[in-house]
Amino acid sequence: MTTLSEPRDRILSVAQSTDYNGVDFVVVTAPRTLVVHFLNTVAVADPTMTATITGGDSVPTVALQPITAADWTTDAENRPLLSLTALTDGDFSNYTLTLTAPKLDLILDTTVFSFKATCPSPFDCAPPPCDCPPSPIQPPPIDYLSRDFQSIQQALLAYSSLAYPDWAERSEADFGMMMSEILAQLGDEFSYLQDRIAAEATLPNATQRRSLISLARLVDYEPAPATSATTTLLCGVSGPGTVPAGAQVSTLAPDGSSVPFEVGEGLADTTHYPVSDLWNYPIQPYWFDDSEQCWRVGATDLWVQGHGFGFTAGQALLIQTDLPGESLRQIVHLTQAGVEAVDPIFPPGGPPTPVTHLVWDASEALTNARDLTNTSVGGNLLPATQGQRFTEYFATGEAPPSQPFAVLAIARMGPNGDESQPNYVFRYPLSQSPMGWLANADPTQPPTPQIILNQTLPAPTGWAFATSLLDSLETATDFTVDPVAWQVVARSGTGQPTAWDIAGDAGDTVRFGDNVFGASPDDQDMFQVIYRTGLGSGGNVAQDSITTIDTTTAGLLNSVRNPFAVTNGADQETASHIQRMAPQAFQAVQYRAVTAADYEAAAETLPWVEKAGTSFRWTGSWMTVFTAADVEGGGQVSVDQEISLVELLNRYRLAGYESYAPPPNYVSIDLVVEVCSQTGWLDSDVEESVLNVLGSSTRPSDATGFFFADRFTFGTPLYRSRLEAAIQDAPGVLGVSSITYRQRGVFAGFVDLPEVVAPAPTQILRVDNDPSWPERGTIQVIAEGGR
Repeated sequence: MTTLSEPRDRILSVAQSTDYNGVDFVVVTAPRTLVVHFLNTVAVADPTMTATITGGDSVPTVALQPITAADWTTDAENRPLLSLTALTDGDFSNYTLTLTAPKLDLILDTTVFSFKATCPSPFDCAPPPCDCPPSPIQPPPIDYLSRDFQSIQQALLAYSSLAYPDWAERSEADFGMMMSEILAQLGDEFSYLQDRIAAEATLPNATQRRSLISLARLVDYEPAPATSATTTLLCGVSGPGTVPAGAQVSTLAPDGSSVPFEVGEGLADTTHYPVSDLWNYPIQPYWFDDSEQCWRVGATDLWVQGHGFGFTAGQALLIQTDLPGESLRQIVHLTQAGVEAVDPIFPPGGPPTPVTHLVWDASEALTNARDLTNTSVGGNLLPATQGQRFTEYFATGEAPPSQPFAVLAIARMGPNGDESQPNYVFRYPLSQSPMGWLANADPTQPPTPQIILNQTLPAPTGWAFATSLLDSLETATDFTVDPVAWQVVARSGTGQPTAWDIAGDAGDTVRFGDNVFGASPDDQDMFQVIYRTGLGSGGNVAQDSITTIDTTTAGLLNSVRNPFAVTNGADQETASHIQRMAPQAFQAVQYRAVTAADYEAAAETLPWVEKAGTSFRWTGSWMTVFTAADVEGGGQVSVDQEISLVELLNRYRLAGYESYAPPPNYVSIDLVVEVCSQTGWLDSDVEESVLNVLGSSTRPSDATGFFFADRFTFGTPLYRSRLEAAIQDAPGVLGVSSITYRQRGVFAGFVDLPEVVAPAPTQILRVDNDPSWPERGTIQVIAEGGR
């Protein structure tokens, strides 16, 4: 495999090549005429050559006249020159010209240019330097269910492990441990006070969880159970093949106990996941020029060394960059199989380097700038869920003759039962607890229990889980699970339990119906129950901590690790939380709108709505409600979004009213800002600095300008004092001389900006300062006094 340690300059190498050529630059000689210059004298004219221009804002693509032999000339040094003629005018944005020809280098076949390059500009035309700011350390996840002394202290210790990795002392005599106990004790007291206040104002003081669940269900409130954590494992394998769901791996909890995980997406997952040793981490990236070692934010492709990986569309890959004190990690999914190619330039004088091109969707674009010299790629990413499965057998009523020593389910007298007709309700307490649940991908849907119940005798029959048997028909083979633990209080001479009693909430029990709400099994029926236990938030472990493999189920697995910290395990909903939330949830949901505020609140429940504005208008024989939505992040309301908003408002509106969702009424402002430059500053640099501070776009550092779209919504005023303060903070500004403005469509001349420019409640101020869209507001900066 080719080493990447040698220095390289691709432009220089191609310029000295006698086999390949590359694009040097483009000169715009007229509004629609482009002259392409090449690096060396290698002829690149070819009948199959094509040229495309893409990347514009208001004019995304510019068509070109076909290339003919008359379009080719040479410069004074006999290098090819290609004249291209555009069929339409481009806008002010930067465009990308791409040429395809056999003799063109596969990297230096594109260049960036501007149709407006000849327009006068006082700013430096050099591109800004590559911005690779260090990524801030991600804060640890906050578990809002940590409400008692132990869980709060555990959260503090988990945070200390991330923020102060060198502090490993856990002795009670340690000063840090003492401070964590003091803070945990304060948090415990605060939680106790909150719980007491809530309990006094809501449900009666129920202490048993099954009672709380029953009371909550009376008002259609379903308490949340403990949900098992899920994660993604990066696996190392010994060869190509599959890894079955159910392969067991684990890690250790802080107390030394095992935290088990299983490959797959749950108990019902029977998938055999494809793996290959060719996808083992690390796969080294490849760059064609040393200037490309800084991998920019927003990248959606990567070249890696080698051929024959066998990547497939949809395959998940981990991109990991290890830096001192931090590790940047991101998972992407390929949109196509890896495209194989070769680099004929490097190594100089050696065989071509085999490379593979990986591409993923823009929705998974790179979120952090990366240094490719510290970056590696890996496949074999498999889903995993926290928990451990168990299988148990039991019989109802009496043991069948073929299974005389079978464990018997608990039989208790059912509703309207007596000695002659007991109407038994059968229950079977699971020997391991707590039973695991998996959160649904749709947060509006309830979690899924990790349990499968099958009847084995007298005939194989599957029984279905039901949250409540009140909805089950008398013949439905349904069962449910109650949060109840049982203990044996009497046994027969053979050791068979003969009497049981409830032992609290620390357990789970399978319960059958009573032939009214769900079917009841018969005597001598035999059952198999397969279930998984879960630790809730106890399954939230640090990254790279899941490393132990169960050799009996490992198969091809050689190594595993979790690239990301596990954070989505959650404990069951606390009793105090149920007491607070059940009645509030019953009363809080209102599907009616009367006032303008009601319509605006309803519209703002949609995830894409930043703010809404409403007005009422009499349109003839009825009242019409106009509700305009401000799109989060700016932009226009799409047709689908408008339809969804109208459908939502029709659910809320009063009878006899009509709902419409017109686009927001934007008020475009033109500004002229005059500033004094500080001594030693170029006026053009000061102008650029002010425009950068006032701009409406997001900068590479994720900072936003003064006129960023989300800062202004319906009725948001523009205060001159805040605008001046923002301008004053721009580097190089000594002071603000004047600010004048005009409102497009209202008055033509510029006037002095007042103290407050207040739009109507249904209007939004807009100053985009985009030369491609001048109708959306502009900013002109005049800097004087510098050099």
